[in-house]
Amino acid sequence: MITAVQELGKWVLQQESKETLDVLIEPISETNYPHVFLVEIENGQWKVEMEECEERESHKYLYRYGSSSGTNFSPTAMVTDLAKTFDKKFMAWFDKVIKQKKNFPEPHISYIQNIYTIIHENRDDIYRTLETKLSDTNGGCVLTLKINGHYLKENPAFVSIFTRLVQEKDSEVSAKDQVCSVCGHRKDVVMAGSPAFKFYTNDKPGFISGAFDKELAWRNHPVCMDCNLYLQEGKRFLENRLKFRFYGLEYYLIPEFLFGEPDTREEVTEILRSGNKYKTLHSQQQIENSLADEEDILDVLKEADDDVIFHLLFLKKFQKTVERILLVVEDVIPSRLRKIFEAKKQVEQRFPLQEGPSPYRRYHLGRIRTFFNKSDDNKRHSDLDKYFLEIASAVFRGQPLDIRFLTRFFMQEIRKHVAGTVEREGEGSDTDKIFHVVRDALMNVLFFDELKILETGEGNFVPSKHFEGIFELYGPHLDRPEKKALFLLGALTQMLLKKQQYERNSQPFLKQLKGLKMQEKDFLGLLPKVQDKLQQYNAFDAKKQLLAEEISDFFLRAGTGWKLSVDEMNFCFVSGMNLVHHIENILYGKREETTEGEEK
Repeated sequence: MITAVQELGKWVLQQESKETLDVLIEPISETNYPHVFLVEIENGQWKVEMEECEERESHKYLYRYGSSSGTNFSPTAMVTDLAKTFDKKFMAWFDKVIKQKKNFPEPHISYIQNIYTIIHENRDDIYRTLETKLSDTNGGCVLTLKINGHYLKENPAFVSIFTRLVQEKDSEVSAKDQVCSVCGHRKDVVMAGSPAFKFYTNDKPGFISGAFDKELAWRNHPVCMDCNLYLQEGKRFLENRLKFRFYGLEYYLIPEFLFGEPDTREEVTEILRSGNKYKTLHSQQQIENSLADEEDILDVLKEADDDVIFHLLFLKKFQKTVERILLVVEDVIPSRLRKIFEAKKQVEQRFPLQEGPSPYRRYHLGRIRTFFNKSDDNKRHSDLDKYFLEIASAVFRGQPLDIRFLTRFFMQEIRKHVAGTVEREGEGSDTDKIFHVVRDALMNVLFFDELKILETGEGNFVPSKHFEGIFELYGPHLDRPEKKALFLLGALTQMLLKKQQYERNSQPFLKQLKGLKMQEKDFLGLLPKVQDKLQQYNAFDAKKQLLAEEISDFFLRAGTGWKLSVDEMNFCFVSGMNLVHHIENILYGKREETTEGEEK
């Protein structure tokens, strides 16, 4: 993956004819910092001017972030608190350079000392002028220098010192005549990692080889000076073009070209250059063809040939200088993306749009996020990101997923809505929420099954007399007689609940379901309760009797001592509740409903 970023950066530099200095300079966001204040020095005189920041031209300010408590690599700094910025970033830069004057050419140091003398002697007046101008400005500001009409990038002394300071920082820990871990070539000097990625650090013992000797830290990740530049440019391209949102998380989409085909490289890179376009389009077509509501770039890339692979790097930033890798999904090929989109299409065909508002019923990976976001709604932050990303990785890599693991989280979310419905005696709005969240879970199960990654345990196939078509379409997880019995029992129970809703405008029988935490003995005892209650409503007709007979038959075939978790049993049951209309269509044929909700 790191090599892929290096190759990407190298390609960008060649295409855009960038120089080394262009790589070292960091752009300044005109959105976050729309104003630039320039302390202009000319012929021994000073003045303060303001100009609007343009990100594409911001390289002229020679900006590169240093540290939160120290100076940057030039006098250019973002203004937070003016007093602190002026003294600890702007003025302190001159102090630092002058103290290290032996490290720089004497003519450059003499030039810097002359500039510093003018600023130091007029320090209070310059500060007050800045303070006055800042008070009349809204939005973020940048403080920098302009000397004799030239910006810092146009000034050889400042450029020379800037470059030297950056190189010294990057090569603080280095070694001579060693092999670079990125390009694989022996180089005069290699450094300990690259500042392009902040998840590697030398300030913690766990990152240091050689008995925790920091001087030997280069052994962990030796990077030559050329690759360091390529990595920084590659990371910048990722930040600007290839960073996408994925249900509250951010990831970089990194291409790697296997055979170096020029046409493929040009085609894919041009698509990726336009990455922001795919993040912001919201037409019906884009939503229908996406795996995520936020973007559809993968839908475009699936048409590429398999001489390119993609890596998905999920990173979390804690501070400007700290990053943590959440997940790396490596070696995703376009043909795999095509399989994923075909599986998505198959799932959508089983859940027609008329069963829900379009595009709500379109399948995307947000259906998974529904169940893998927060374990508790009261939590401030998502605490199930790890599981969500592991499932996403399984989708992209074709790795197995266990139904028992999935149903634990499916049922956790479903029970939240069931509990609310029981408390309010089955009001319609909560019933609708149950319907949709169960439907999301079923769509996930079918999606995983279409990708051949769903593991349901040891099966014991027993065909259904009347409903096998439903199991084939919607029941890859219903591969045992007890599971089929639970599914059909769920459908019969839902018929009872619908009857109660029509007769009483409530569903008191929901309390018999024990918040969907029923065990084997509860389900075995539920069937006679449902039959008895239907008889009380004079609704246990011949069709429902046929359904009850098949449920009993499956229970007898299953025996006792089911090897199912409570979550798995209840998910089979609630699946039948959700798909009851399919069972009704088989029993009664397709029938219309009156405005009161009772079939006729």
